[in-house]
Amino acid sequence: MSAPTFNKNLAGLLVPVFALRHANDFGIGDTLAMKEAVTFCKENRFAVLQTLPIHETIGDHSPYNPISSRALSPALLDLSPANVPGLTEGVLAHFAPGAWLAQLREGTVKHHTVQLLKLHILLAAFHRFKAAQAETPDLWSEFEEFQRNSADWLPVYTLYRLLIREYEGNPNWTQWRPEHHRVEAAEGWFESHPERRYLTELRQGFAYVQWVAWRQWQEVRRHADACGVMLMGEMSFGVSKSSVDVWASPELFDADWNMGTRPIVYFDTNKDSERWGQNWGLPPYRWENHRSSGFAWLRGRIASERQFFHICRLDHLRGYFRAYMFPWGGGARHTEFATLTDEEVLRRTGGRMPRFVPGPDEDPVSARMNELQGHEIISVMKEAAGDMYLIAEIMGNMPDYMRRTLDDLGVANLVFPQLERTEERTLLPPTTYRRPSLGSYANHDHAPLAALYPNLQAGARANLNGDAAKDLANLLGFAGWSAPAPDTLNDDLLLALQEALFKTPCDLTVLMSSDLLGTPQRFNLPGSYGTETWNERLDHPLSAFAHHPVFGPRIARVRELIQRTHRQPEKADI
Repeated sequence: MSAPTFNKNLAGLLVPVFALRHANDFGIGDTLAMKEAVTFCKENRFAVLQTLPIHETIGDHSPYNPISSRALSPALLDLSPANVPGLTEGVLAHFAPGAWLAQLREGTVKHHTVQLLKLHILLAAFHRFKAAQAETPDLWSEFEEFQRNSADWLPVYTLYRLLIREYEGNPNWTQWRPEHHRVEAAEGWFESHPERRYLTELRQGFAYVQWVAWRQWQEVRRHADACGVMLMGEMSFGVSKSSVDVWASPELFDADWNMGTRPIVYFDTNKDSERWGQNWGLPPYRWENHRSSGFAWLRGRIASERQFFHICRLDHLRGYFRAYMFPWGGGARHTEFATLTDEEVLRRTGGRMPRFVPGPDEDPVSARMNELQGHEIISVMKEAAGDMYLIAEIMGNMPDYMRRTLDDLGVANLVFPQLERTEERTLLPPTTYRRPSLGSYANHDHAPLAALYPNLQAGARANLNGDAAKDLANLLGFAGWSAPAPDTLNDDLLLALQEALFKTPCDLTVLMSSDLLGTPQRFNLPGSYGTETWNERLDHPLSAFAHHPVFGPRIARVRELIQRTHRQPEKADI
């Protein structure tokens, strides 16, 4: 498939990998479910399948808080013997009996259990694979070649993964013994360890897991190419403070501050975010040190995404221009500050308050510094992306200098029609949208239409002149809806909203799975954290939805709509 040029309109589907299902999964979506989703897209005329970051996480299972910028999540791998060298049905039956798998498939994703279970199975498969390497020399040679090609990140990652095991699953390296705080000292510990032979094999096992992941995601891409479907991945803006990246290259990060956003008004958040905004607890970048290395770390991240995806969504693009930083941690720590006054905050932080770096956009001097920084960094990513198309996660009103940068570099941005409005809450006409853009009503952070609509209805009934009433009128007007507003989001209004989106000038329009099916399911509430987040799953495999008495007709109507609005690529474009 040639690189996407977006010189004509296309339609896409968004669904997180973990939310997908297939008959033999482990209670979480995986690469086999992704291949089935690609087939579903082909059958229903979606040219793009979009998903969230696929990198490894531990503890906090937000895909935006990875423990590695390069390592892929073992939890998202298909564990079938045909796709995992060394794996047998006997190993699967021993570690994952059918009754347990049936239990795991019920309800939401049990991240902690699933990840540990899959890792145990993969390491057991590695031991069998290594013992029988003489029987599969070509596969073993491929594994060795993968290790050589990944030498810029894999050895440090496997050492870090070994130490997580040493500390019984704790990735917070600042809590490890001092000799493990730096890579060089940790390598010395490894070399002199009395069980070095055993640890060497285990370390190689962690490399094997990444090789299996690389093979499976390469296969997903090959299947997408064969189906004429483009895969759209995402590069998270930051990495965890407990990541291998911060452990191995602390000079690239500022561990004294925490990245996030100030309070935002264009989507709902949890209550703790209303006072100060979202605090992700991620370490900000020291861009001056990245610059001195030619942005090698950043280039490596982009190159990694390019292996698997035709398109890459750049998370929180505003942060590359200027980062919003907190002098306290995220999660429960951020909650503590939600009710404090400014004076109380200053006493606790030693006089520090949240701030923008380089500076706020309101100051012309700092705005110019923001522009120069963002333009430089995004230029680097654009160059490293090569034939992989970039789409910036930047929505709502943006400063003129950000728009100039996107125009200059030819980078697309997100458009949420219901959020493209004036200060008086009047919607901007679609003719004002940048053509290189991705239009959608919702992504993982937003309430889908089936949840948004009843909320606006309730707010409008409570206050006929309030913001909810204005937003409801805007939404209906955008859909071209002239009849009385229905009490619920019925099939006719859903289709009218989908059609209005597809008729915008956006090069790519994407329906989140919830907005395809007309369900209220959302995948994240911004500002939330803990074990009960990022775990929603679809009720059925996508193929089953296509034959469902309620959802099947909705899917069929969208399939026809894609054709009618000319958002289906010609075969010559693929």
